[in-house]
Amino acid sequence: MNPTAIILILILFGTLMAFFSQNKIDYFPIALIIGVIAVVSMRMLWNLDDLEILGFINFNTLIFIFGIQIIIYFATNDRVLEYAAIKLIHITKGNNRFLFYMICIFTGIIVAFIEDLTLSLILVPLIYRTCRILEIPAGTYMMGMTITINIGAILTPISSLKNLIIGQEFKWGFVQYFANMGILFLIALVLTIFLIDKFILKKEEKPTERNKEILLSMLDPNIVVRDNKYFKVTIIIILATFSFMLIGFQPALVATISAAILLLIHSKNTKFSDLKNEISWRIIIIFAILFILANSLSYFGFSELISTNLVSLLGNNIYFAVMITLGISSLLSAFFAGTPVTIMLLPIFSSLIVEGSFFPNPIIIAFIGGVNMAGNFLPQGSACDLLTLSLAKKYNVVNLNYKRLLKNGSIFATLHFLIILGYTMLYTLIFS
Repeated sequence: MNPTAIILILILFGTLMAFFSQNKIDYFPIALIIGVIAVVSMRMLWNLDDLEILGFINFNTLIFIFGIQIIIYFATNDRVLEYAAIKLIHITKGNNRFLFYMICIFTGIIVAFIEDLTLSLILVPLIYRTCRILEIPAGTYMMGMTITINIGAILTPISSLKNLIIGQEFKWGFVQYFANMGILFLIALVLTIFLIDKFILKKEEKPTERNKEILLSMLDPNIVVRDNKYFKVTIIIILATFSFMLIGFQPALVATISAAILLLIHSKNTKFSDLKNEISWRIIIIFAILFILANSLSYFGFSELISTNLVSLLGNNIYFAVMITLGISSLLSAFFAGTPVTIMLLPIFSSLIVEGSFFPNPIIIAFIGGVNMAGNFLPQGSACDLLTLSLAKKYNVVNLNYKRLLKNGSIFATLHFLIILGYTMLYTLIFS
């Protein structure tokens, strides 16, 4: 163990997380400075070579981020997601409760496959326009969307970068996620929709029959399709992409191949140079830095130190291990961005499972649930919440602001914490 290295890396990691979890100061240059300090220190002070430092980076995750961004670009550019959302709204025929259910269910399912910010950018303006035609306030529908996004994030290994990183560590693919997280997802989603409907939505005004007729006359899903050939081909490739992931192929490999196929098919109209600015290179660089910091902590003995002390504290009690995992991951994710928290905690909980010889599944479930669903506790704990609030302010939505989202988000985050706790305790009792 190297105490000096651990202290320095912890200071650098804590500084980066503090900047990463706010939106007033650009965190990218700070991340670059922190990355340089970390790499130079490892090379000059502790004699790590380049290959050892590069070994800390999870390249599969970075490749997946690159590939999936290209896929999402074409899904958005060819209006696949927008078409699906308008089609669902059209099905509701202007019934506000049915509309709310469809928004939440659609969000909870689609976000398991598509990145949450992209989904919000498509749905929020659509919800606003729909509610404006119906002459009803849009805030509750937007709030339902952003709360259920964090629920849907637990369902698959590609629904969030947190899940992808955890899935790679513990060899959990789609089958393991569906089998272990599916029931928890359904319980949380159904109960959340029911409670929002019963205690909030029912008290709000309903659209008139005339406004429903106006909505149906104005909403035609086919209007958004600009090129029918590209639209159909993109749908086929997206479905094939997720199908291959579902049957067990490496997500990074599948995403890269699908991205290449989409680029080839669209090559007459879209070159890579046209969309390279749409790719968030800074996120890829920042995740590389986060991996270096987190995995170097494990290399220098920090993860083993914490996990050994936790094992001594917990004894052989898996129930306490599950509670500690859920408590720590939820607490940190409520105040900081969930992905850096996941990268930092993953080596600790992985060592905890090995050293304590614990049955891994309930601990993994608690970890996944904590880092994803605690994001509703504070709006600043979720980039999607902040984006929704900024768009609501842009559209002058009267019944959605920071205070309302904080109040209701924290209530549901607490409810979700209790649901995860009860589920993991029962899971442990039955299967451990």
